[in-house]
Amino acid sequence: MKQLLKTSLVAILVLATSSVQAQMNPVRSNYLLTSFMDHPGAAGNKQCLDLRLGHRNQWVGLPNAPTNSFLSLSGRLGESVRATQGIGVRVETDQAGAWGTTSASLAYSHKIKLSLGGWLSGGFSLGLSQYSLNLNNLDITATDPALGDQTTQFVFPLVDAGFWYQDKRSFGGISLLNVTAGKLSAIAPESTTARTLVITGGTSIELDGRYTFRPSTNIRYSPGLPASFELSGAMVYDDMVSVGLGYRNQSALIASFQLAVFNYMRIGYSYDFNISNINIVTRSSHEVVVTFSACDMKATKVHQCPAYD
Repeated sequence: MKQLLKTSLVAILVLATSSVQAQMNPVRSNYLLTSFMDHPGAAGNKQCLDLRLGHRNQWVGLPNAPTNSFLSLSGRLGESVRATQGIGVRVETDQAGAWGTTSASLAYSHKIKLSLGGWLSGGFSLGLSQYSLNLNNLDITATDPALGDQTTQFVFPLVDAGFWYQDKRSFGGISLLNVTAGKLSAIAPESTTARTLVITGGTSIELDGRYTFRPSTNIRYSPGLPASFELSGAMVYDDMVSVGLGYRNQSALIASFQLAVFNYMRIGYSYDFNISNINIVTRSSHEVVVTFSACDMKATKVHQCPAYD
């Protein structure tokens, strides 16, 4: 009886949250600062160690609203005139009500310099992902002594793969996340975690004086869910300060801000104003990303970065 009740409640939870399963592969508004998190081919894009940390509070004010935190570190194993190798590590935690995810992976990329000066990278990452379902976080079970403390956990391999291109003005990447799609059969028959296709691209347009305009786009698609399409544009002054606006389809209007600090440090902040039906209960999401680059620690001016950074 106890197992039947637990199974029934979990089934209800899965059905009720099917529309937000994409949160398990989180959307990030500062995707220009977090390209390595979505694209293993971006490992080692910078010529030295590059550390990035971020945190996102989604749907602020909503009980048990999703939160996401991550850390990434990447660098190069070696390089020559025509080729180089990148390596990196990614750690991420995601919490959405009773659902929680923690993942860690190692990434490798091989980069080839093209005849026109751009770099083409192919990369993959291998790691582990742990999904957990904690029934104690469901109000419906909080007063039911028959269930007690119920936490279900799943651990499975995590594989991502994709390609990345960049030159001095433009960039683009396409990756498939969670290639192996781990099974959650203990929750529901034939249930699996979602594969996610991510496409990112943009360019840098020099304007008069020290100003630069950077348009970009980010597309995410998981089977069975509506595609997430984001279009943004940022005005950059002297590669020091950036102010941008963006739109995510049927979801949010986004304002972003970036500031270079101490040559080697950059801070990015985004504010999402919800335009979907959820704005009845919550109107905003907040995201902060901090980056540290060893390339710029001895520079007299911020290191010239590609269009995405």
